[in-house]
Amino acid sequence: MRWVFIAALIVGISAAIERAVAENASSPATVVDGDTLEINGETVRLYGIDAPELGQFCLNGSKRYRCGYEAALTLKNLAGSALVECQSTPVEANNFGQICSVDLVDLAEAMLRRGYALALPNALAVYRKAERDAKQSRLGIWRGEFIPPADWRAGKRLEIHEGELSQVCDIKGIVSDSGQRVYLVASDPDYKSIQIDESRGEKYFCSDDEAELASWRRWPKSAVRQRASVQLNQSN
Repeated sequence: MRWVFIAALIVGISAAIERAVAENASSPATVVDGDTLEINGETVRLYGIDAPELGQFCLNGSKRYRCGYEAALTLKNLAGSALVECQSTPVEANNFGQICSVDLVDLAEAMLRRGYALALPNALAVYRKAERDAKQSRLGIWRGEFIPPADWRAGKRLEIHEGELSQVCDIKGIVSDSGQRVYLVASDPDYKSIQIDESRGEKYFCSDDEAELASWRRWPKSAVRQRASVQLNQSN
C-alpha cells in the first residue's frame, strides 16, 4: 500500500511540474526594447540579435529618426497580444538569450528580416542570412546610416549633418481622472488648452510611435474633454 501511495505522489508531482512548465513556456509578453521582452515578470533577451537602443537615433538621408523606438515598435507588432513561446538556445551557441516565437514565427529572425536588428557573432546561419537579405533590400536601419548598438552603448554617435533638424518632442501624454492614458498632437482641438502635469504622470513624447510603445493611446474625445474641464476648474 505504501508503494502505491508513493507512486501516486510521484505521478501527482510530475503532473504539477508539467503544468508549471506549460504555463511558463507560453505567456503574453511586454516589449522592453527591440531585442528584450518581459515575460511573467522576468526579462528575456532574444537570442542572436542586437537591436538599436530605445534612445538611439539613425539617419535616413539627412533626416534623423528614432530607430530605437522603431525597432521596439516592430517587435511589439510582431509579438502582439499573442502567447510567446521561449526555449533555450542551441548547445553550440555562444550567445546568451532565448529563442522566442509567436505562432512558430521566430521573433529574432523576423526582426532581422525587417532590418531592425544585427546578427551577433556565432548566431544561427539563418539569422545571418536574414540580416544579409535585409541589408541588400535596404530595410529598417539599413536604409540609411546607423551606429551599431554595441558602439552606441559605448558612447559613439553619428555626425550631425548640416541642416539636420533637432528632435521636437511636443506630443502631449495626459491622464484622465478615470486613469486613461492618451496622447494629443499639435493639430488636435484641445491641444493648446491642456498643460502637462508631471505630478499626474503626464509627459511629452517625441513621436506617436514612442507614445504607442509606452502604452498610451490616441486621444478618445471623452478623456480629453474630461482632462480639459479639470484644468479649467482648477484655474478658476
